[in-house]
Amino acid sequence: MLLMTTLRLLFFLTIAVLACGCINSASLIKVKPDGSGIIEQTLLVNMAAAKGLMAGMGGGLVKQSGGILDEAEFKRSAERMGVRPVSLTPMKEGGFEGAKAIYAFDDISKVRIDQDPQMGSSTRASSPRTSTNPIQFGLVKQGTSSVLTITVDEKAAASATEKAGGAPSLDNIDPAMMQMIKTMFQGLRIAIDVEVEGTIVKTNADYVSGSRITLLEVDIAGVFEDEAKLKALQSKIGPGVTISELRPYLKEIKGVKVNRPSLTIEYR
Repeated sequence: MLLMTTLRLLFFLTIAVLACGCINSASLIKVKPDGSGIIEQTLLVNMAAAKGLMAGMGGGLVKQSGGILDEAEFKRSAERMGVRPVSLTPMKEGGFEGAKAIYAFDDISKVRIDQDPQMGSSTRASSPRTSTNPIQFGLVKQGTSSVLTITVDEKAAASATEKAGGAPSLDNIDPAMMQMIKTMFQGLRIAIDVEVEGTIVKTNADYVSGSRITLLEVDIAGVFEDEAKLKALQSKIGPGVTISELRPYLKEIKGVKVNRPSLTIEYR
């Protein structure tokens, strides 16, 4: 699940370092008044860190071809999400390498999207849109306005926290290991934003900037700045905990933004 994948990223530290500690991913969903639009997804990998972590492990995340998202996976991702592939452009940014993928859709309500940095792609929607898909979209016209709804399935997300009981306590992490983790996570950012075409007239969303709303943002460097707050958050994670229950504690963590599980955005 979207949020719970992020929480596993924070608390299953050993696994996270081995599997995804070098990924930087972002999704921007642009929606027009008629419900059509595009998705811009950027997936970058700290290649030096990835090669070091995966040495002797059969390659893992970084494919032998040197790319993290090839043309075949790009097309498979589009099919899984119910969108059309438009373009795939290689990117290099600082010490990161990867690609920017652009997809198009005609109806936002049919789009399936997830963000799972444990995968070799920033998207995963291999099943039909059911309760297992964390984000569901809807759009209706009301006079001259369009009303976009975004819903996170809290029940499905809560079921993912059943694994949280096995998360290692931060108190039990060796200081040297913690420092290594911080170094490996440096520069990592995960984000999902929605941008509507037009002016937002009314919304219940937090984290609004112009016509853009942040659904999820995690800046790992900021997260690790205050280990005491991170430990306090970990103590609240348990089987069945919901996003609504965690949001007050997540707001205390620098570098983390998690919006409401049910959003309404009216724009024109």
